[in-house]
Order: sequence, then C-alpha cells, then structure tokens
Amino acid sequence: MITRKAELRRTAALAYWRYAHDYLRVAQELYSKHEVSYAEAQPVYHLAAQAQEFALKAFLRARAVPPEALTEHYAFALDAAFDEARARGLPSPPPLVLGAVRSLAAHHRPEGFVRLDPASAASTDAGLFFDAVRWLLDAIVPIVAEDYATYYSDEASPSKESFMLRLRADLSATAREEATL
Repeated sequence: MITRKAELRRTAALAYWRYAHDYLRVAQELYSKHEVSYAEAQPVYHLAAQAQEFALKAFLRARAVPPEALTEHYAFALDAAFDEARARGLPSPPPLVLGAVRSLAAHHRPEGFVRLDPASAASTDAGLFFDAVRWLLDAIVPIVAEDYATYYSDEASPSKESFMLRLRADLSATAREEATL
C-alpha cells in the first residue's frame, strides 16, 4: 500500500523531472547506440514525446497543479500542457523547441501514439526532439529545485543552489552521452 507521503513524492515536480530525464536518456540511447532507421524510430519518437510530457508536468506540478489534474487534463496532451505551462510562466522557448513540441503533440494522443508517416520521419532529426526535452528540463531546473526545497527537503537535503547544480550536471551528462553514442 502506497502511503500519502510516498504518493506525494511520486507526484512531486522532481519526480516528474526525473521521469522526463530517464525517458530522454533511453530515447537517445535507443536512437544512437542501436542505429535505428527512420522506419524503426517510432519508439524513439514516442519516448521523446513522453519525456516532453513529463517535463511539462514537472513544471506544472511545481506551479501547484494537483497530480489529479495532470492525469485528467494533460496526459497525452502536449499542446494543452505546453500552453498551460507557458501561461504559468514557462520561459519562451526558442522556435526549434516550440516546433518540436508541436510536432510531437500531433502524434502523442490519449488513444495512443500515432505513428509518424515515413516522409515526416525521414525529414525529422530525432535530435531536435531530444534538444527540446533538454531545453525544457534546463529551463525548469530552478522551479523544480525551489519546489523541492520548499515542500520536500529536510536538514540533510542539499541547498536549492546545490540541488540545481546536481540537476544540471545530470542534464549535462545526458548531452555528453548523446554526443559519444
């Protein structure tokens, strides 16, 4: 049985940030290490869409959106989550990030991930989707760290600044991993 405390930690902004980061790492590894073709890359696009969704949920959760609302209104709804995050103060993304989020949003739906057609897949570099996730995760690091420091930390926890450095180090390592794969 999951306790209330465990459930709060599982649905904290930090948890969503980590889920997004994990999905990003897996997508990058699958794409780069296994040299998948465009036709085989559908799981990569799906993983990248999930990573974007979790990054946006991390931001929204840090902005006090309840976990139930994240599940009810923003599950498999990248456009809605992105628009809500921007309305709640997500920094304006570069055009490539905006394009990557909007591109995957058309395929990431409640009824399941809708396959990218071969022409779209062949003309889309999955790296753009990875870059969009990294940008989202980096942009929300201060908000996620503040949320953690305010609601979940204790005397043994790192400071907000130290925590931000750790999250950014994780993100930087992920970018280096992609470059070496």
